[in-house]
This record gives sequence, C-alpha cells and structure tokens, in this order.
Amino acid sequence: MRNLAILAALALAGCSVGGFNTERASLKGQPLSAVTAKLGTPEVQETIDGQKAYTWSEGQSLFPCHIRVIMAGDVIGSYETSGDPSTCYQYERYQ
Repeated sequence: MRNLAILAALALAGCSVGGFNTERASLKGQPLSAVTAKLGTPEVQETIDGQKAYTWSEGQSLFPCHIRVIMAGDVIGSYETSGDPSTCYQYERYQ
C-alpha cells in the first residue's frame, strides 16, 4: 500500500511538471513574454548570427539546466535545453 501511495505521488508530480512541457511545445511563434512569464527575466541576452538569443539557468549549481530561446524576428523561433537531464526534464518538450 505504501508503494502505491509513492507511485501515485510520483504520477501527480509528473503531471504538474508536464504542464510546462505542453505549454512549451506551443511557444514557437509566440512573443518572448510567453517565456518570461514562466521563467522570469533571462540571465543572458546575446546576438548569435544576427538573431537575439536569451538564456535562463534553472536548478541548483550542481545540477543546472540552461534554457536558450532564439528569436525569429519578434517571435520565438527555437528553444533548447542543456545540462542535467533530471533538472532539464521539466523544461523539455515531450519526445
């Protein structure tokens, strides 16, 4: 019975994390404010090959996840994550 309770708790935790994954999958074509509403102000702003790129760092210093959004004009063109898989999980698109 205890294992069932633990499994249920993990499943619920997965659902709460999945909300951002679902939203994130639909961020392409959205304004930058769609991401900043979830993650706050980006820590790094740079221009790469003429395109604006914004980076956030989430998680703990030993297990960081870096989220980068690259703009296509005034809307999000792409995003990527790098870092600790267990931390980045909540910021990655469902595969």
